[in-house]
Amino acid sequence: MPAKSIVMAFVLSGWLIALVLAALIVAYTSFFGIAVIGVFILAVSVTLDRERDGAVGAGITPGFLAQQHRSRRELSDTHRQALHDEHSREARSTRHVRYLGAAMMLIGLGGFWFYQL
Repeated sequence: MPAKSIVMAFVLSGWLIALVLAALIVAYTSFFGIAVIGVFILAVSVTLDRERDGAVGAGITPGFLAQQHRSRRELSDTHRQALHDEHSREARSTRHVRYLGAAMMLIGLGGFWFYQL
């Protein structure tokens, strides 16, 4: 069996587990569960948006950051433009996901509030 099919099976099983978990949250908590999932999506998209510019985390030394800035400064114009285009595409997609999370949060909280009346 090729390695690509094994990786795809692993990824799809992860999505299946996430879908079942989301369905259980919504089934047991109704609209409030939709709001919770929306907050989770919003938090993940904000985290991904902040990490776009480079490595973030523990163990990052000033020398590592200096090397990262040096290598970015030494890029050619075409590579710099390609990096800028890639960052703008990533920003656009995370913005759409952020809107989805905010919409789910608002729909969930609005439905929860309306259902409780």
